[in-house]
Amino acid sequence: MPYNKLTKRESEVMQILWDNDEDMSANDIMMKSSGISMTTTQQLLQKLLKMNFVYVSSIGKNKKAITRLYRPSVSEADYISSFINQNTSMKIASNFIEQTDDDEVLDKLSKLIEEKRKSR
Repeated sequence: MPYNKLTKRESEVMQILWDNDEDMSANDIMMKSSGISMTTTQQLLQKLLKMNFVYVSSIGKNKKAITRLYRPSVSEADYISSFINQNTSMKIASNFIEQTDDDEVLDKLSKLIEEKRKSR
């Protein structure tokens, strides 16, 4: 699925969400950012909501206030993959396999390939 290219600030917010496994409030995101103000963080989250990059996962508390908690609805891999053609993807995958010495990772990849073949 093709995605719109994110701005620098939008990318920063998304990276924060991708790097954290828990639901995050605008305040949580602001605290982990490189100096994005609360107003800007909230504006970015609203824009990302409209673009379907994030969703409101639940409602939480921040001190005494009730706040929305956000999660990414687009994975980092899906976003990056949307800008890479199939030939480049193949080169990246090949390079990764050649550079990896971890048998567990290679076994997982092999299993994914077998499952994909069976599902066709």
